[in-house]
Amino acid sequence: MTKTTRRRALCAAVWVAVLAGAGMTACSNVPDDSASDGAGERNTAPIKIGAVSSLTGPAPFPDVPAAAQAVFDRVNADGGIQGRQIEYLSEDDGANPAQANRVATRLIDEQGVVAMAGAASLVECSANAALYQQRGVVEVSGTGVEPTCFTSANIAPVNNGTVSGYASLLYFASETLGNDRVCPVILNSAGLTEPYLALIDRWEADTGHTAPHVDTSVNLGDDPTAAILATRDAGCDAVVFNSNEPVAVAFMQTVKRQGLLESADWLTLTSAYTQTAYDALQAQDTLGLYANSEFLPFTSDDPALDGWRTALTDAGADLTSLSEGGYVAAEILVEVLHSIDGEITRDSVTAAFRSLDEIDNRLMGMPFTFGDRTEHNPNRASMMVQAGRDGWETVSDWVEVPAAATNG
Repeated sequence: MTKTTRRRALCAAVWVAVLAGAGMTACSNVPDDSASDGAGERNTAPIKIGAVSSLTGPAPFPDVPAAAQAVFDRVNADGGIQGRQIEYLSEDDGANPAQANRVATRLIDEQGVVAMAGAASLVECSANAALYQQRGVVEVSGTGVEPTCFTSANIAPVNNGTVSGYASLLYFASETLGNDRVCPVILNSAGLTEPYLALIDRWEADTGHTAPHVDTSVNLGDDPTAAILATRDAGCDAVVFNSNEPVAVAFMQTVKRQGLLESADWLTLTSAYTQTAYDALQAQDTLGLYANSEFLPFTSDDPALDGWRTALTDAGADLTSLSEGGYVAAEILVEVLHSIDGEITRDSVTAAFRSLDEIDNRLMGMPFTFGDRTEHNPNRASMMVQAGRDGWETVSDWVEVPAAATNG
């Protein structure tokens, strides 16, 4: 006998025994976690969605969950989903793995979230991947940072990630810009050097190019002068390096100081694609840097960005490439929630993702997929932007990286 059947039997027995309103009181005190009471009463409780992000710490990402919140606010203003409002519970992990696991556990076990969406964290994926799998919770990350974000059964980031992003730069440098001597410079960061080296091997096998020089001698944030001079000595006509925003600016300043700005094409990751970085590049006269945009470039005037701009402007959130990730992640989750025919629960949401074929989103260069895969990297497409005299300029169509190039 199911819980609902037992409850109905209990209520009937109480009603028969007392033949009065006291029986109704007894029934109403029996816990009810079903979609309705069996008589068509609709569940109006909020749909709880969680997120664990690095809102503070060495590299905070507050604009990512803020963009997701803007989407959920818009949905709520339109009446919600199945008449239910979305309650977004965004927590800060402070870039601390223990805290990331602690707040995620609370969101799942105490708050009862049905899914996670719109997060961006330095540590959250590795801290919580096993938890999400154990609890049957799906996470659609706005910005996946760690390799674990892209190799977990229950986590699907909507951004490229550093490995796919780096791959798109290699392919763009050789196949679109036509450079023959593409040199990867890998600024060492925890857990990424080996994946980058494996990626370079696959890029060489796929394109027939051979990198004349691969440099792994510099740690992220160290003086890159020796590595930059080595690219000159190797005759590189394109240099692809990984960086964050301040490192990209400092790297290009060193390139200029060595008189090498015009000697090669310089390409780096999407984290340098910001207005702040552009202003710094312009001030130090090091324009020309290429970066990959993991979504439709946020500095373009494409009308597909209108909804994103309006939602974030109304919410007072920052218009950045990162915020596109939070926005897209929330939109995808909302579309999945709308697709559920029946009660929206954690189980039904996870089942909907497991049966998902694909979802097209105008800000992505590839459809979002999930299904029954054991790892997820659905977005392997970037548009390239370049720091020009009038700002960041879009200089390519979508550059789609083959799945084999990023899967070991």
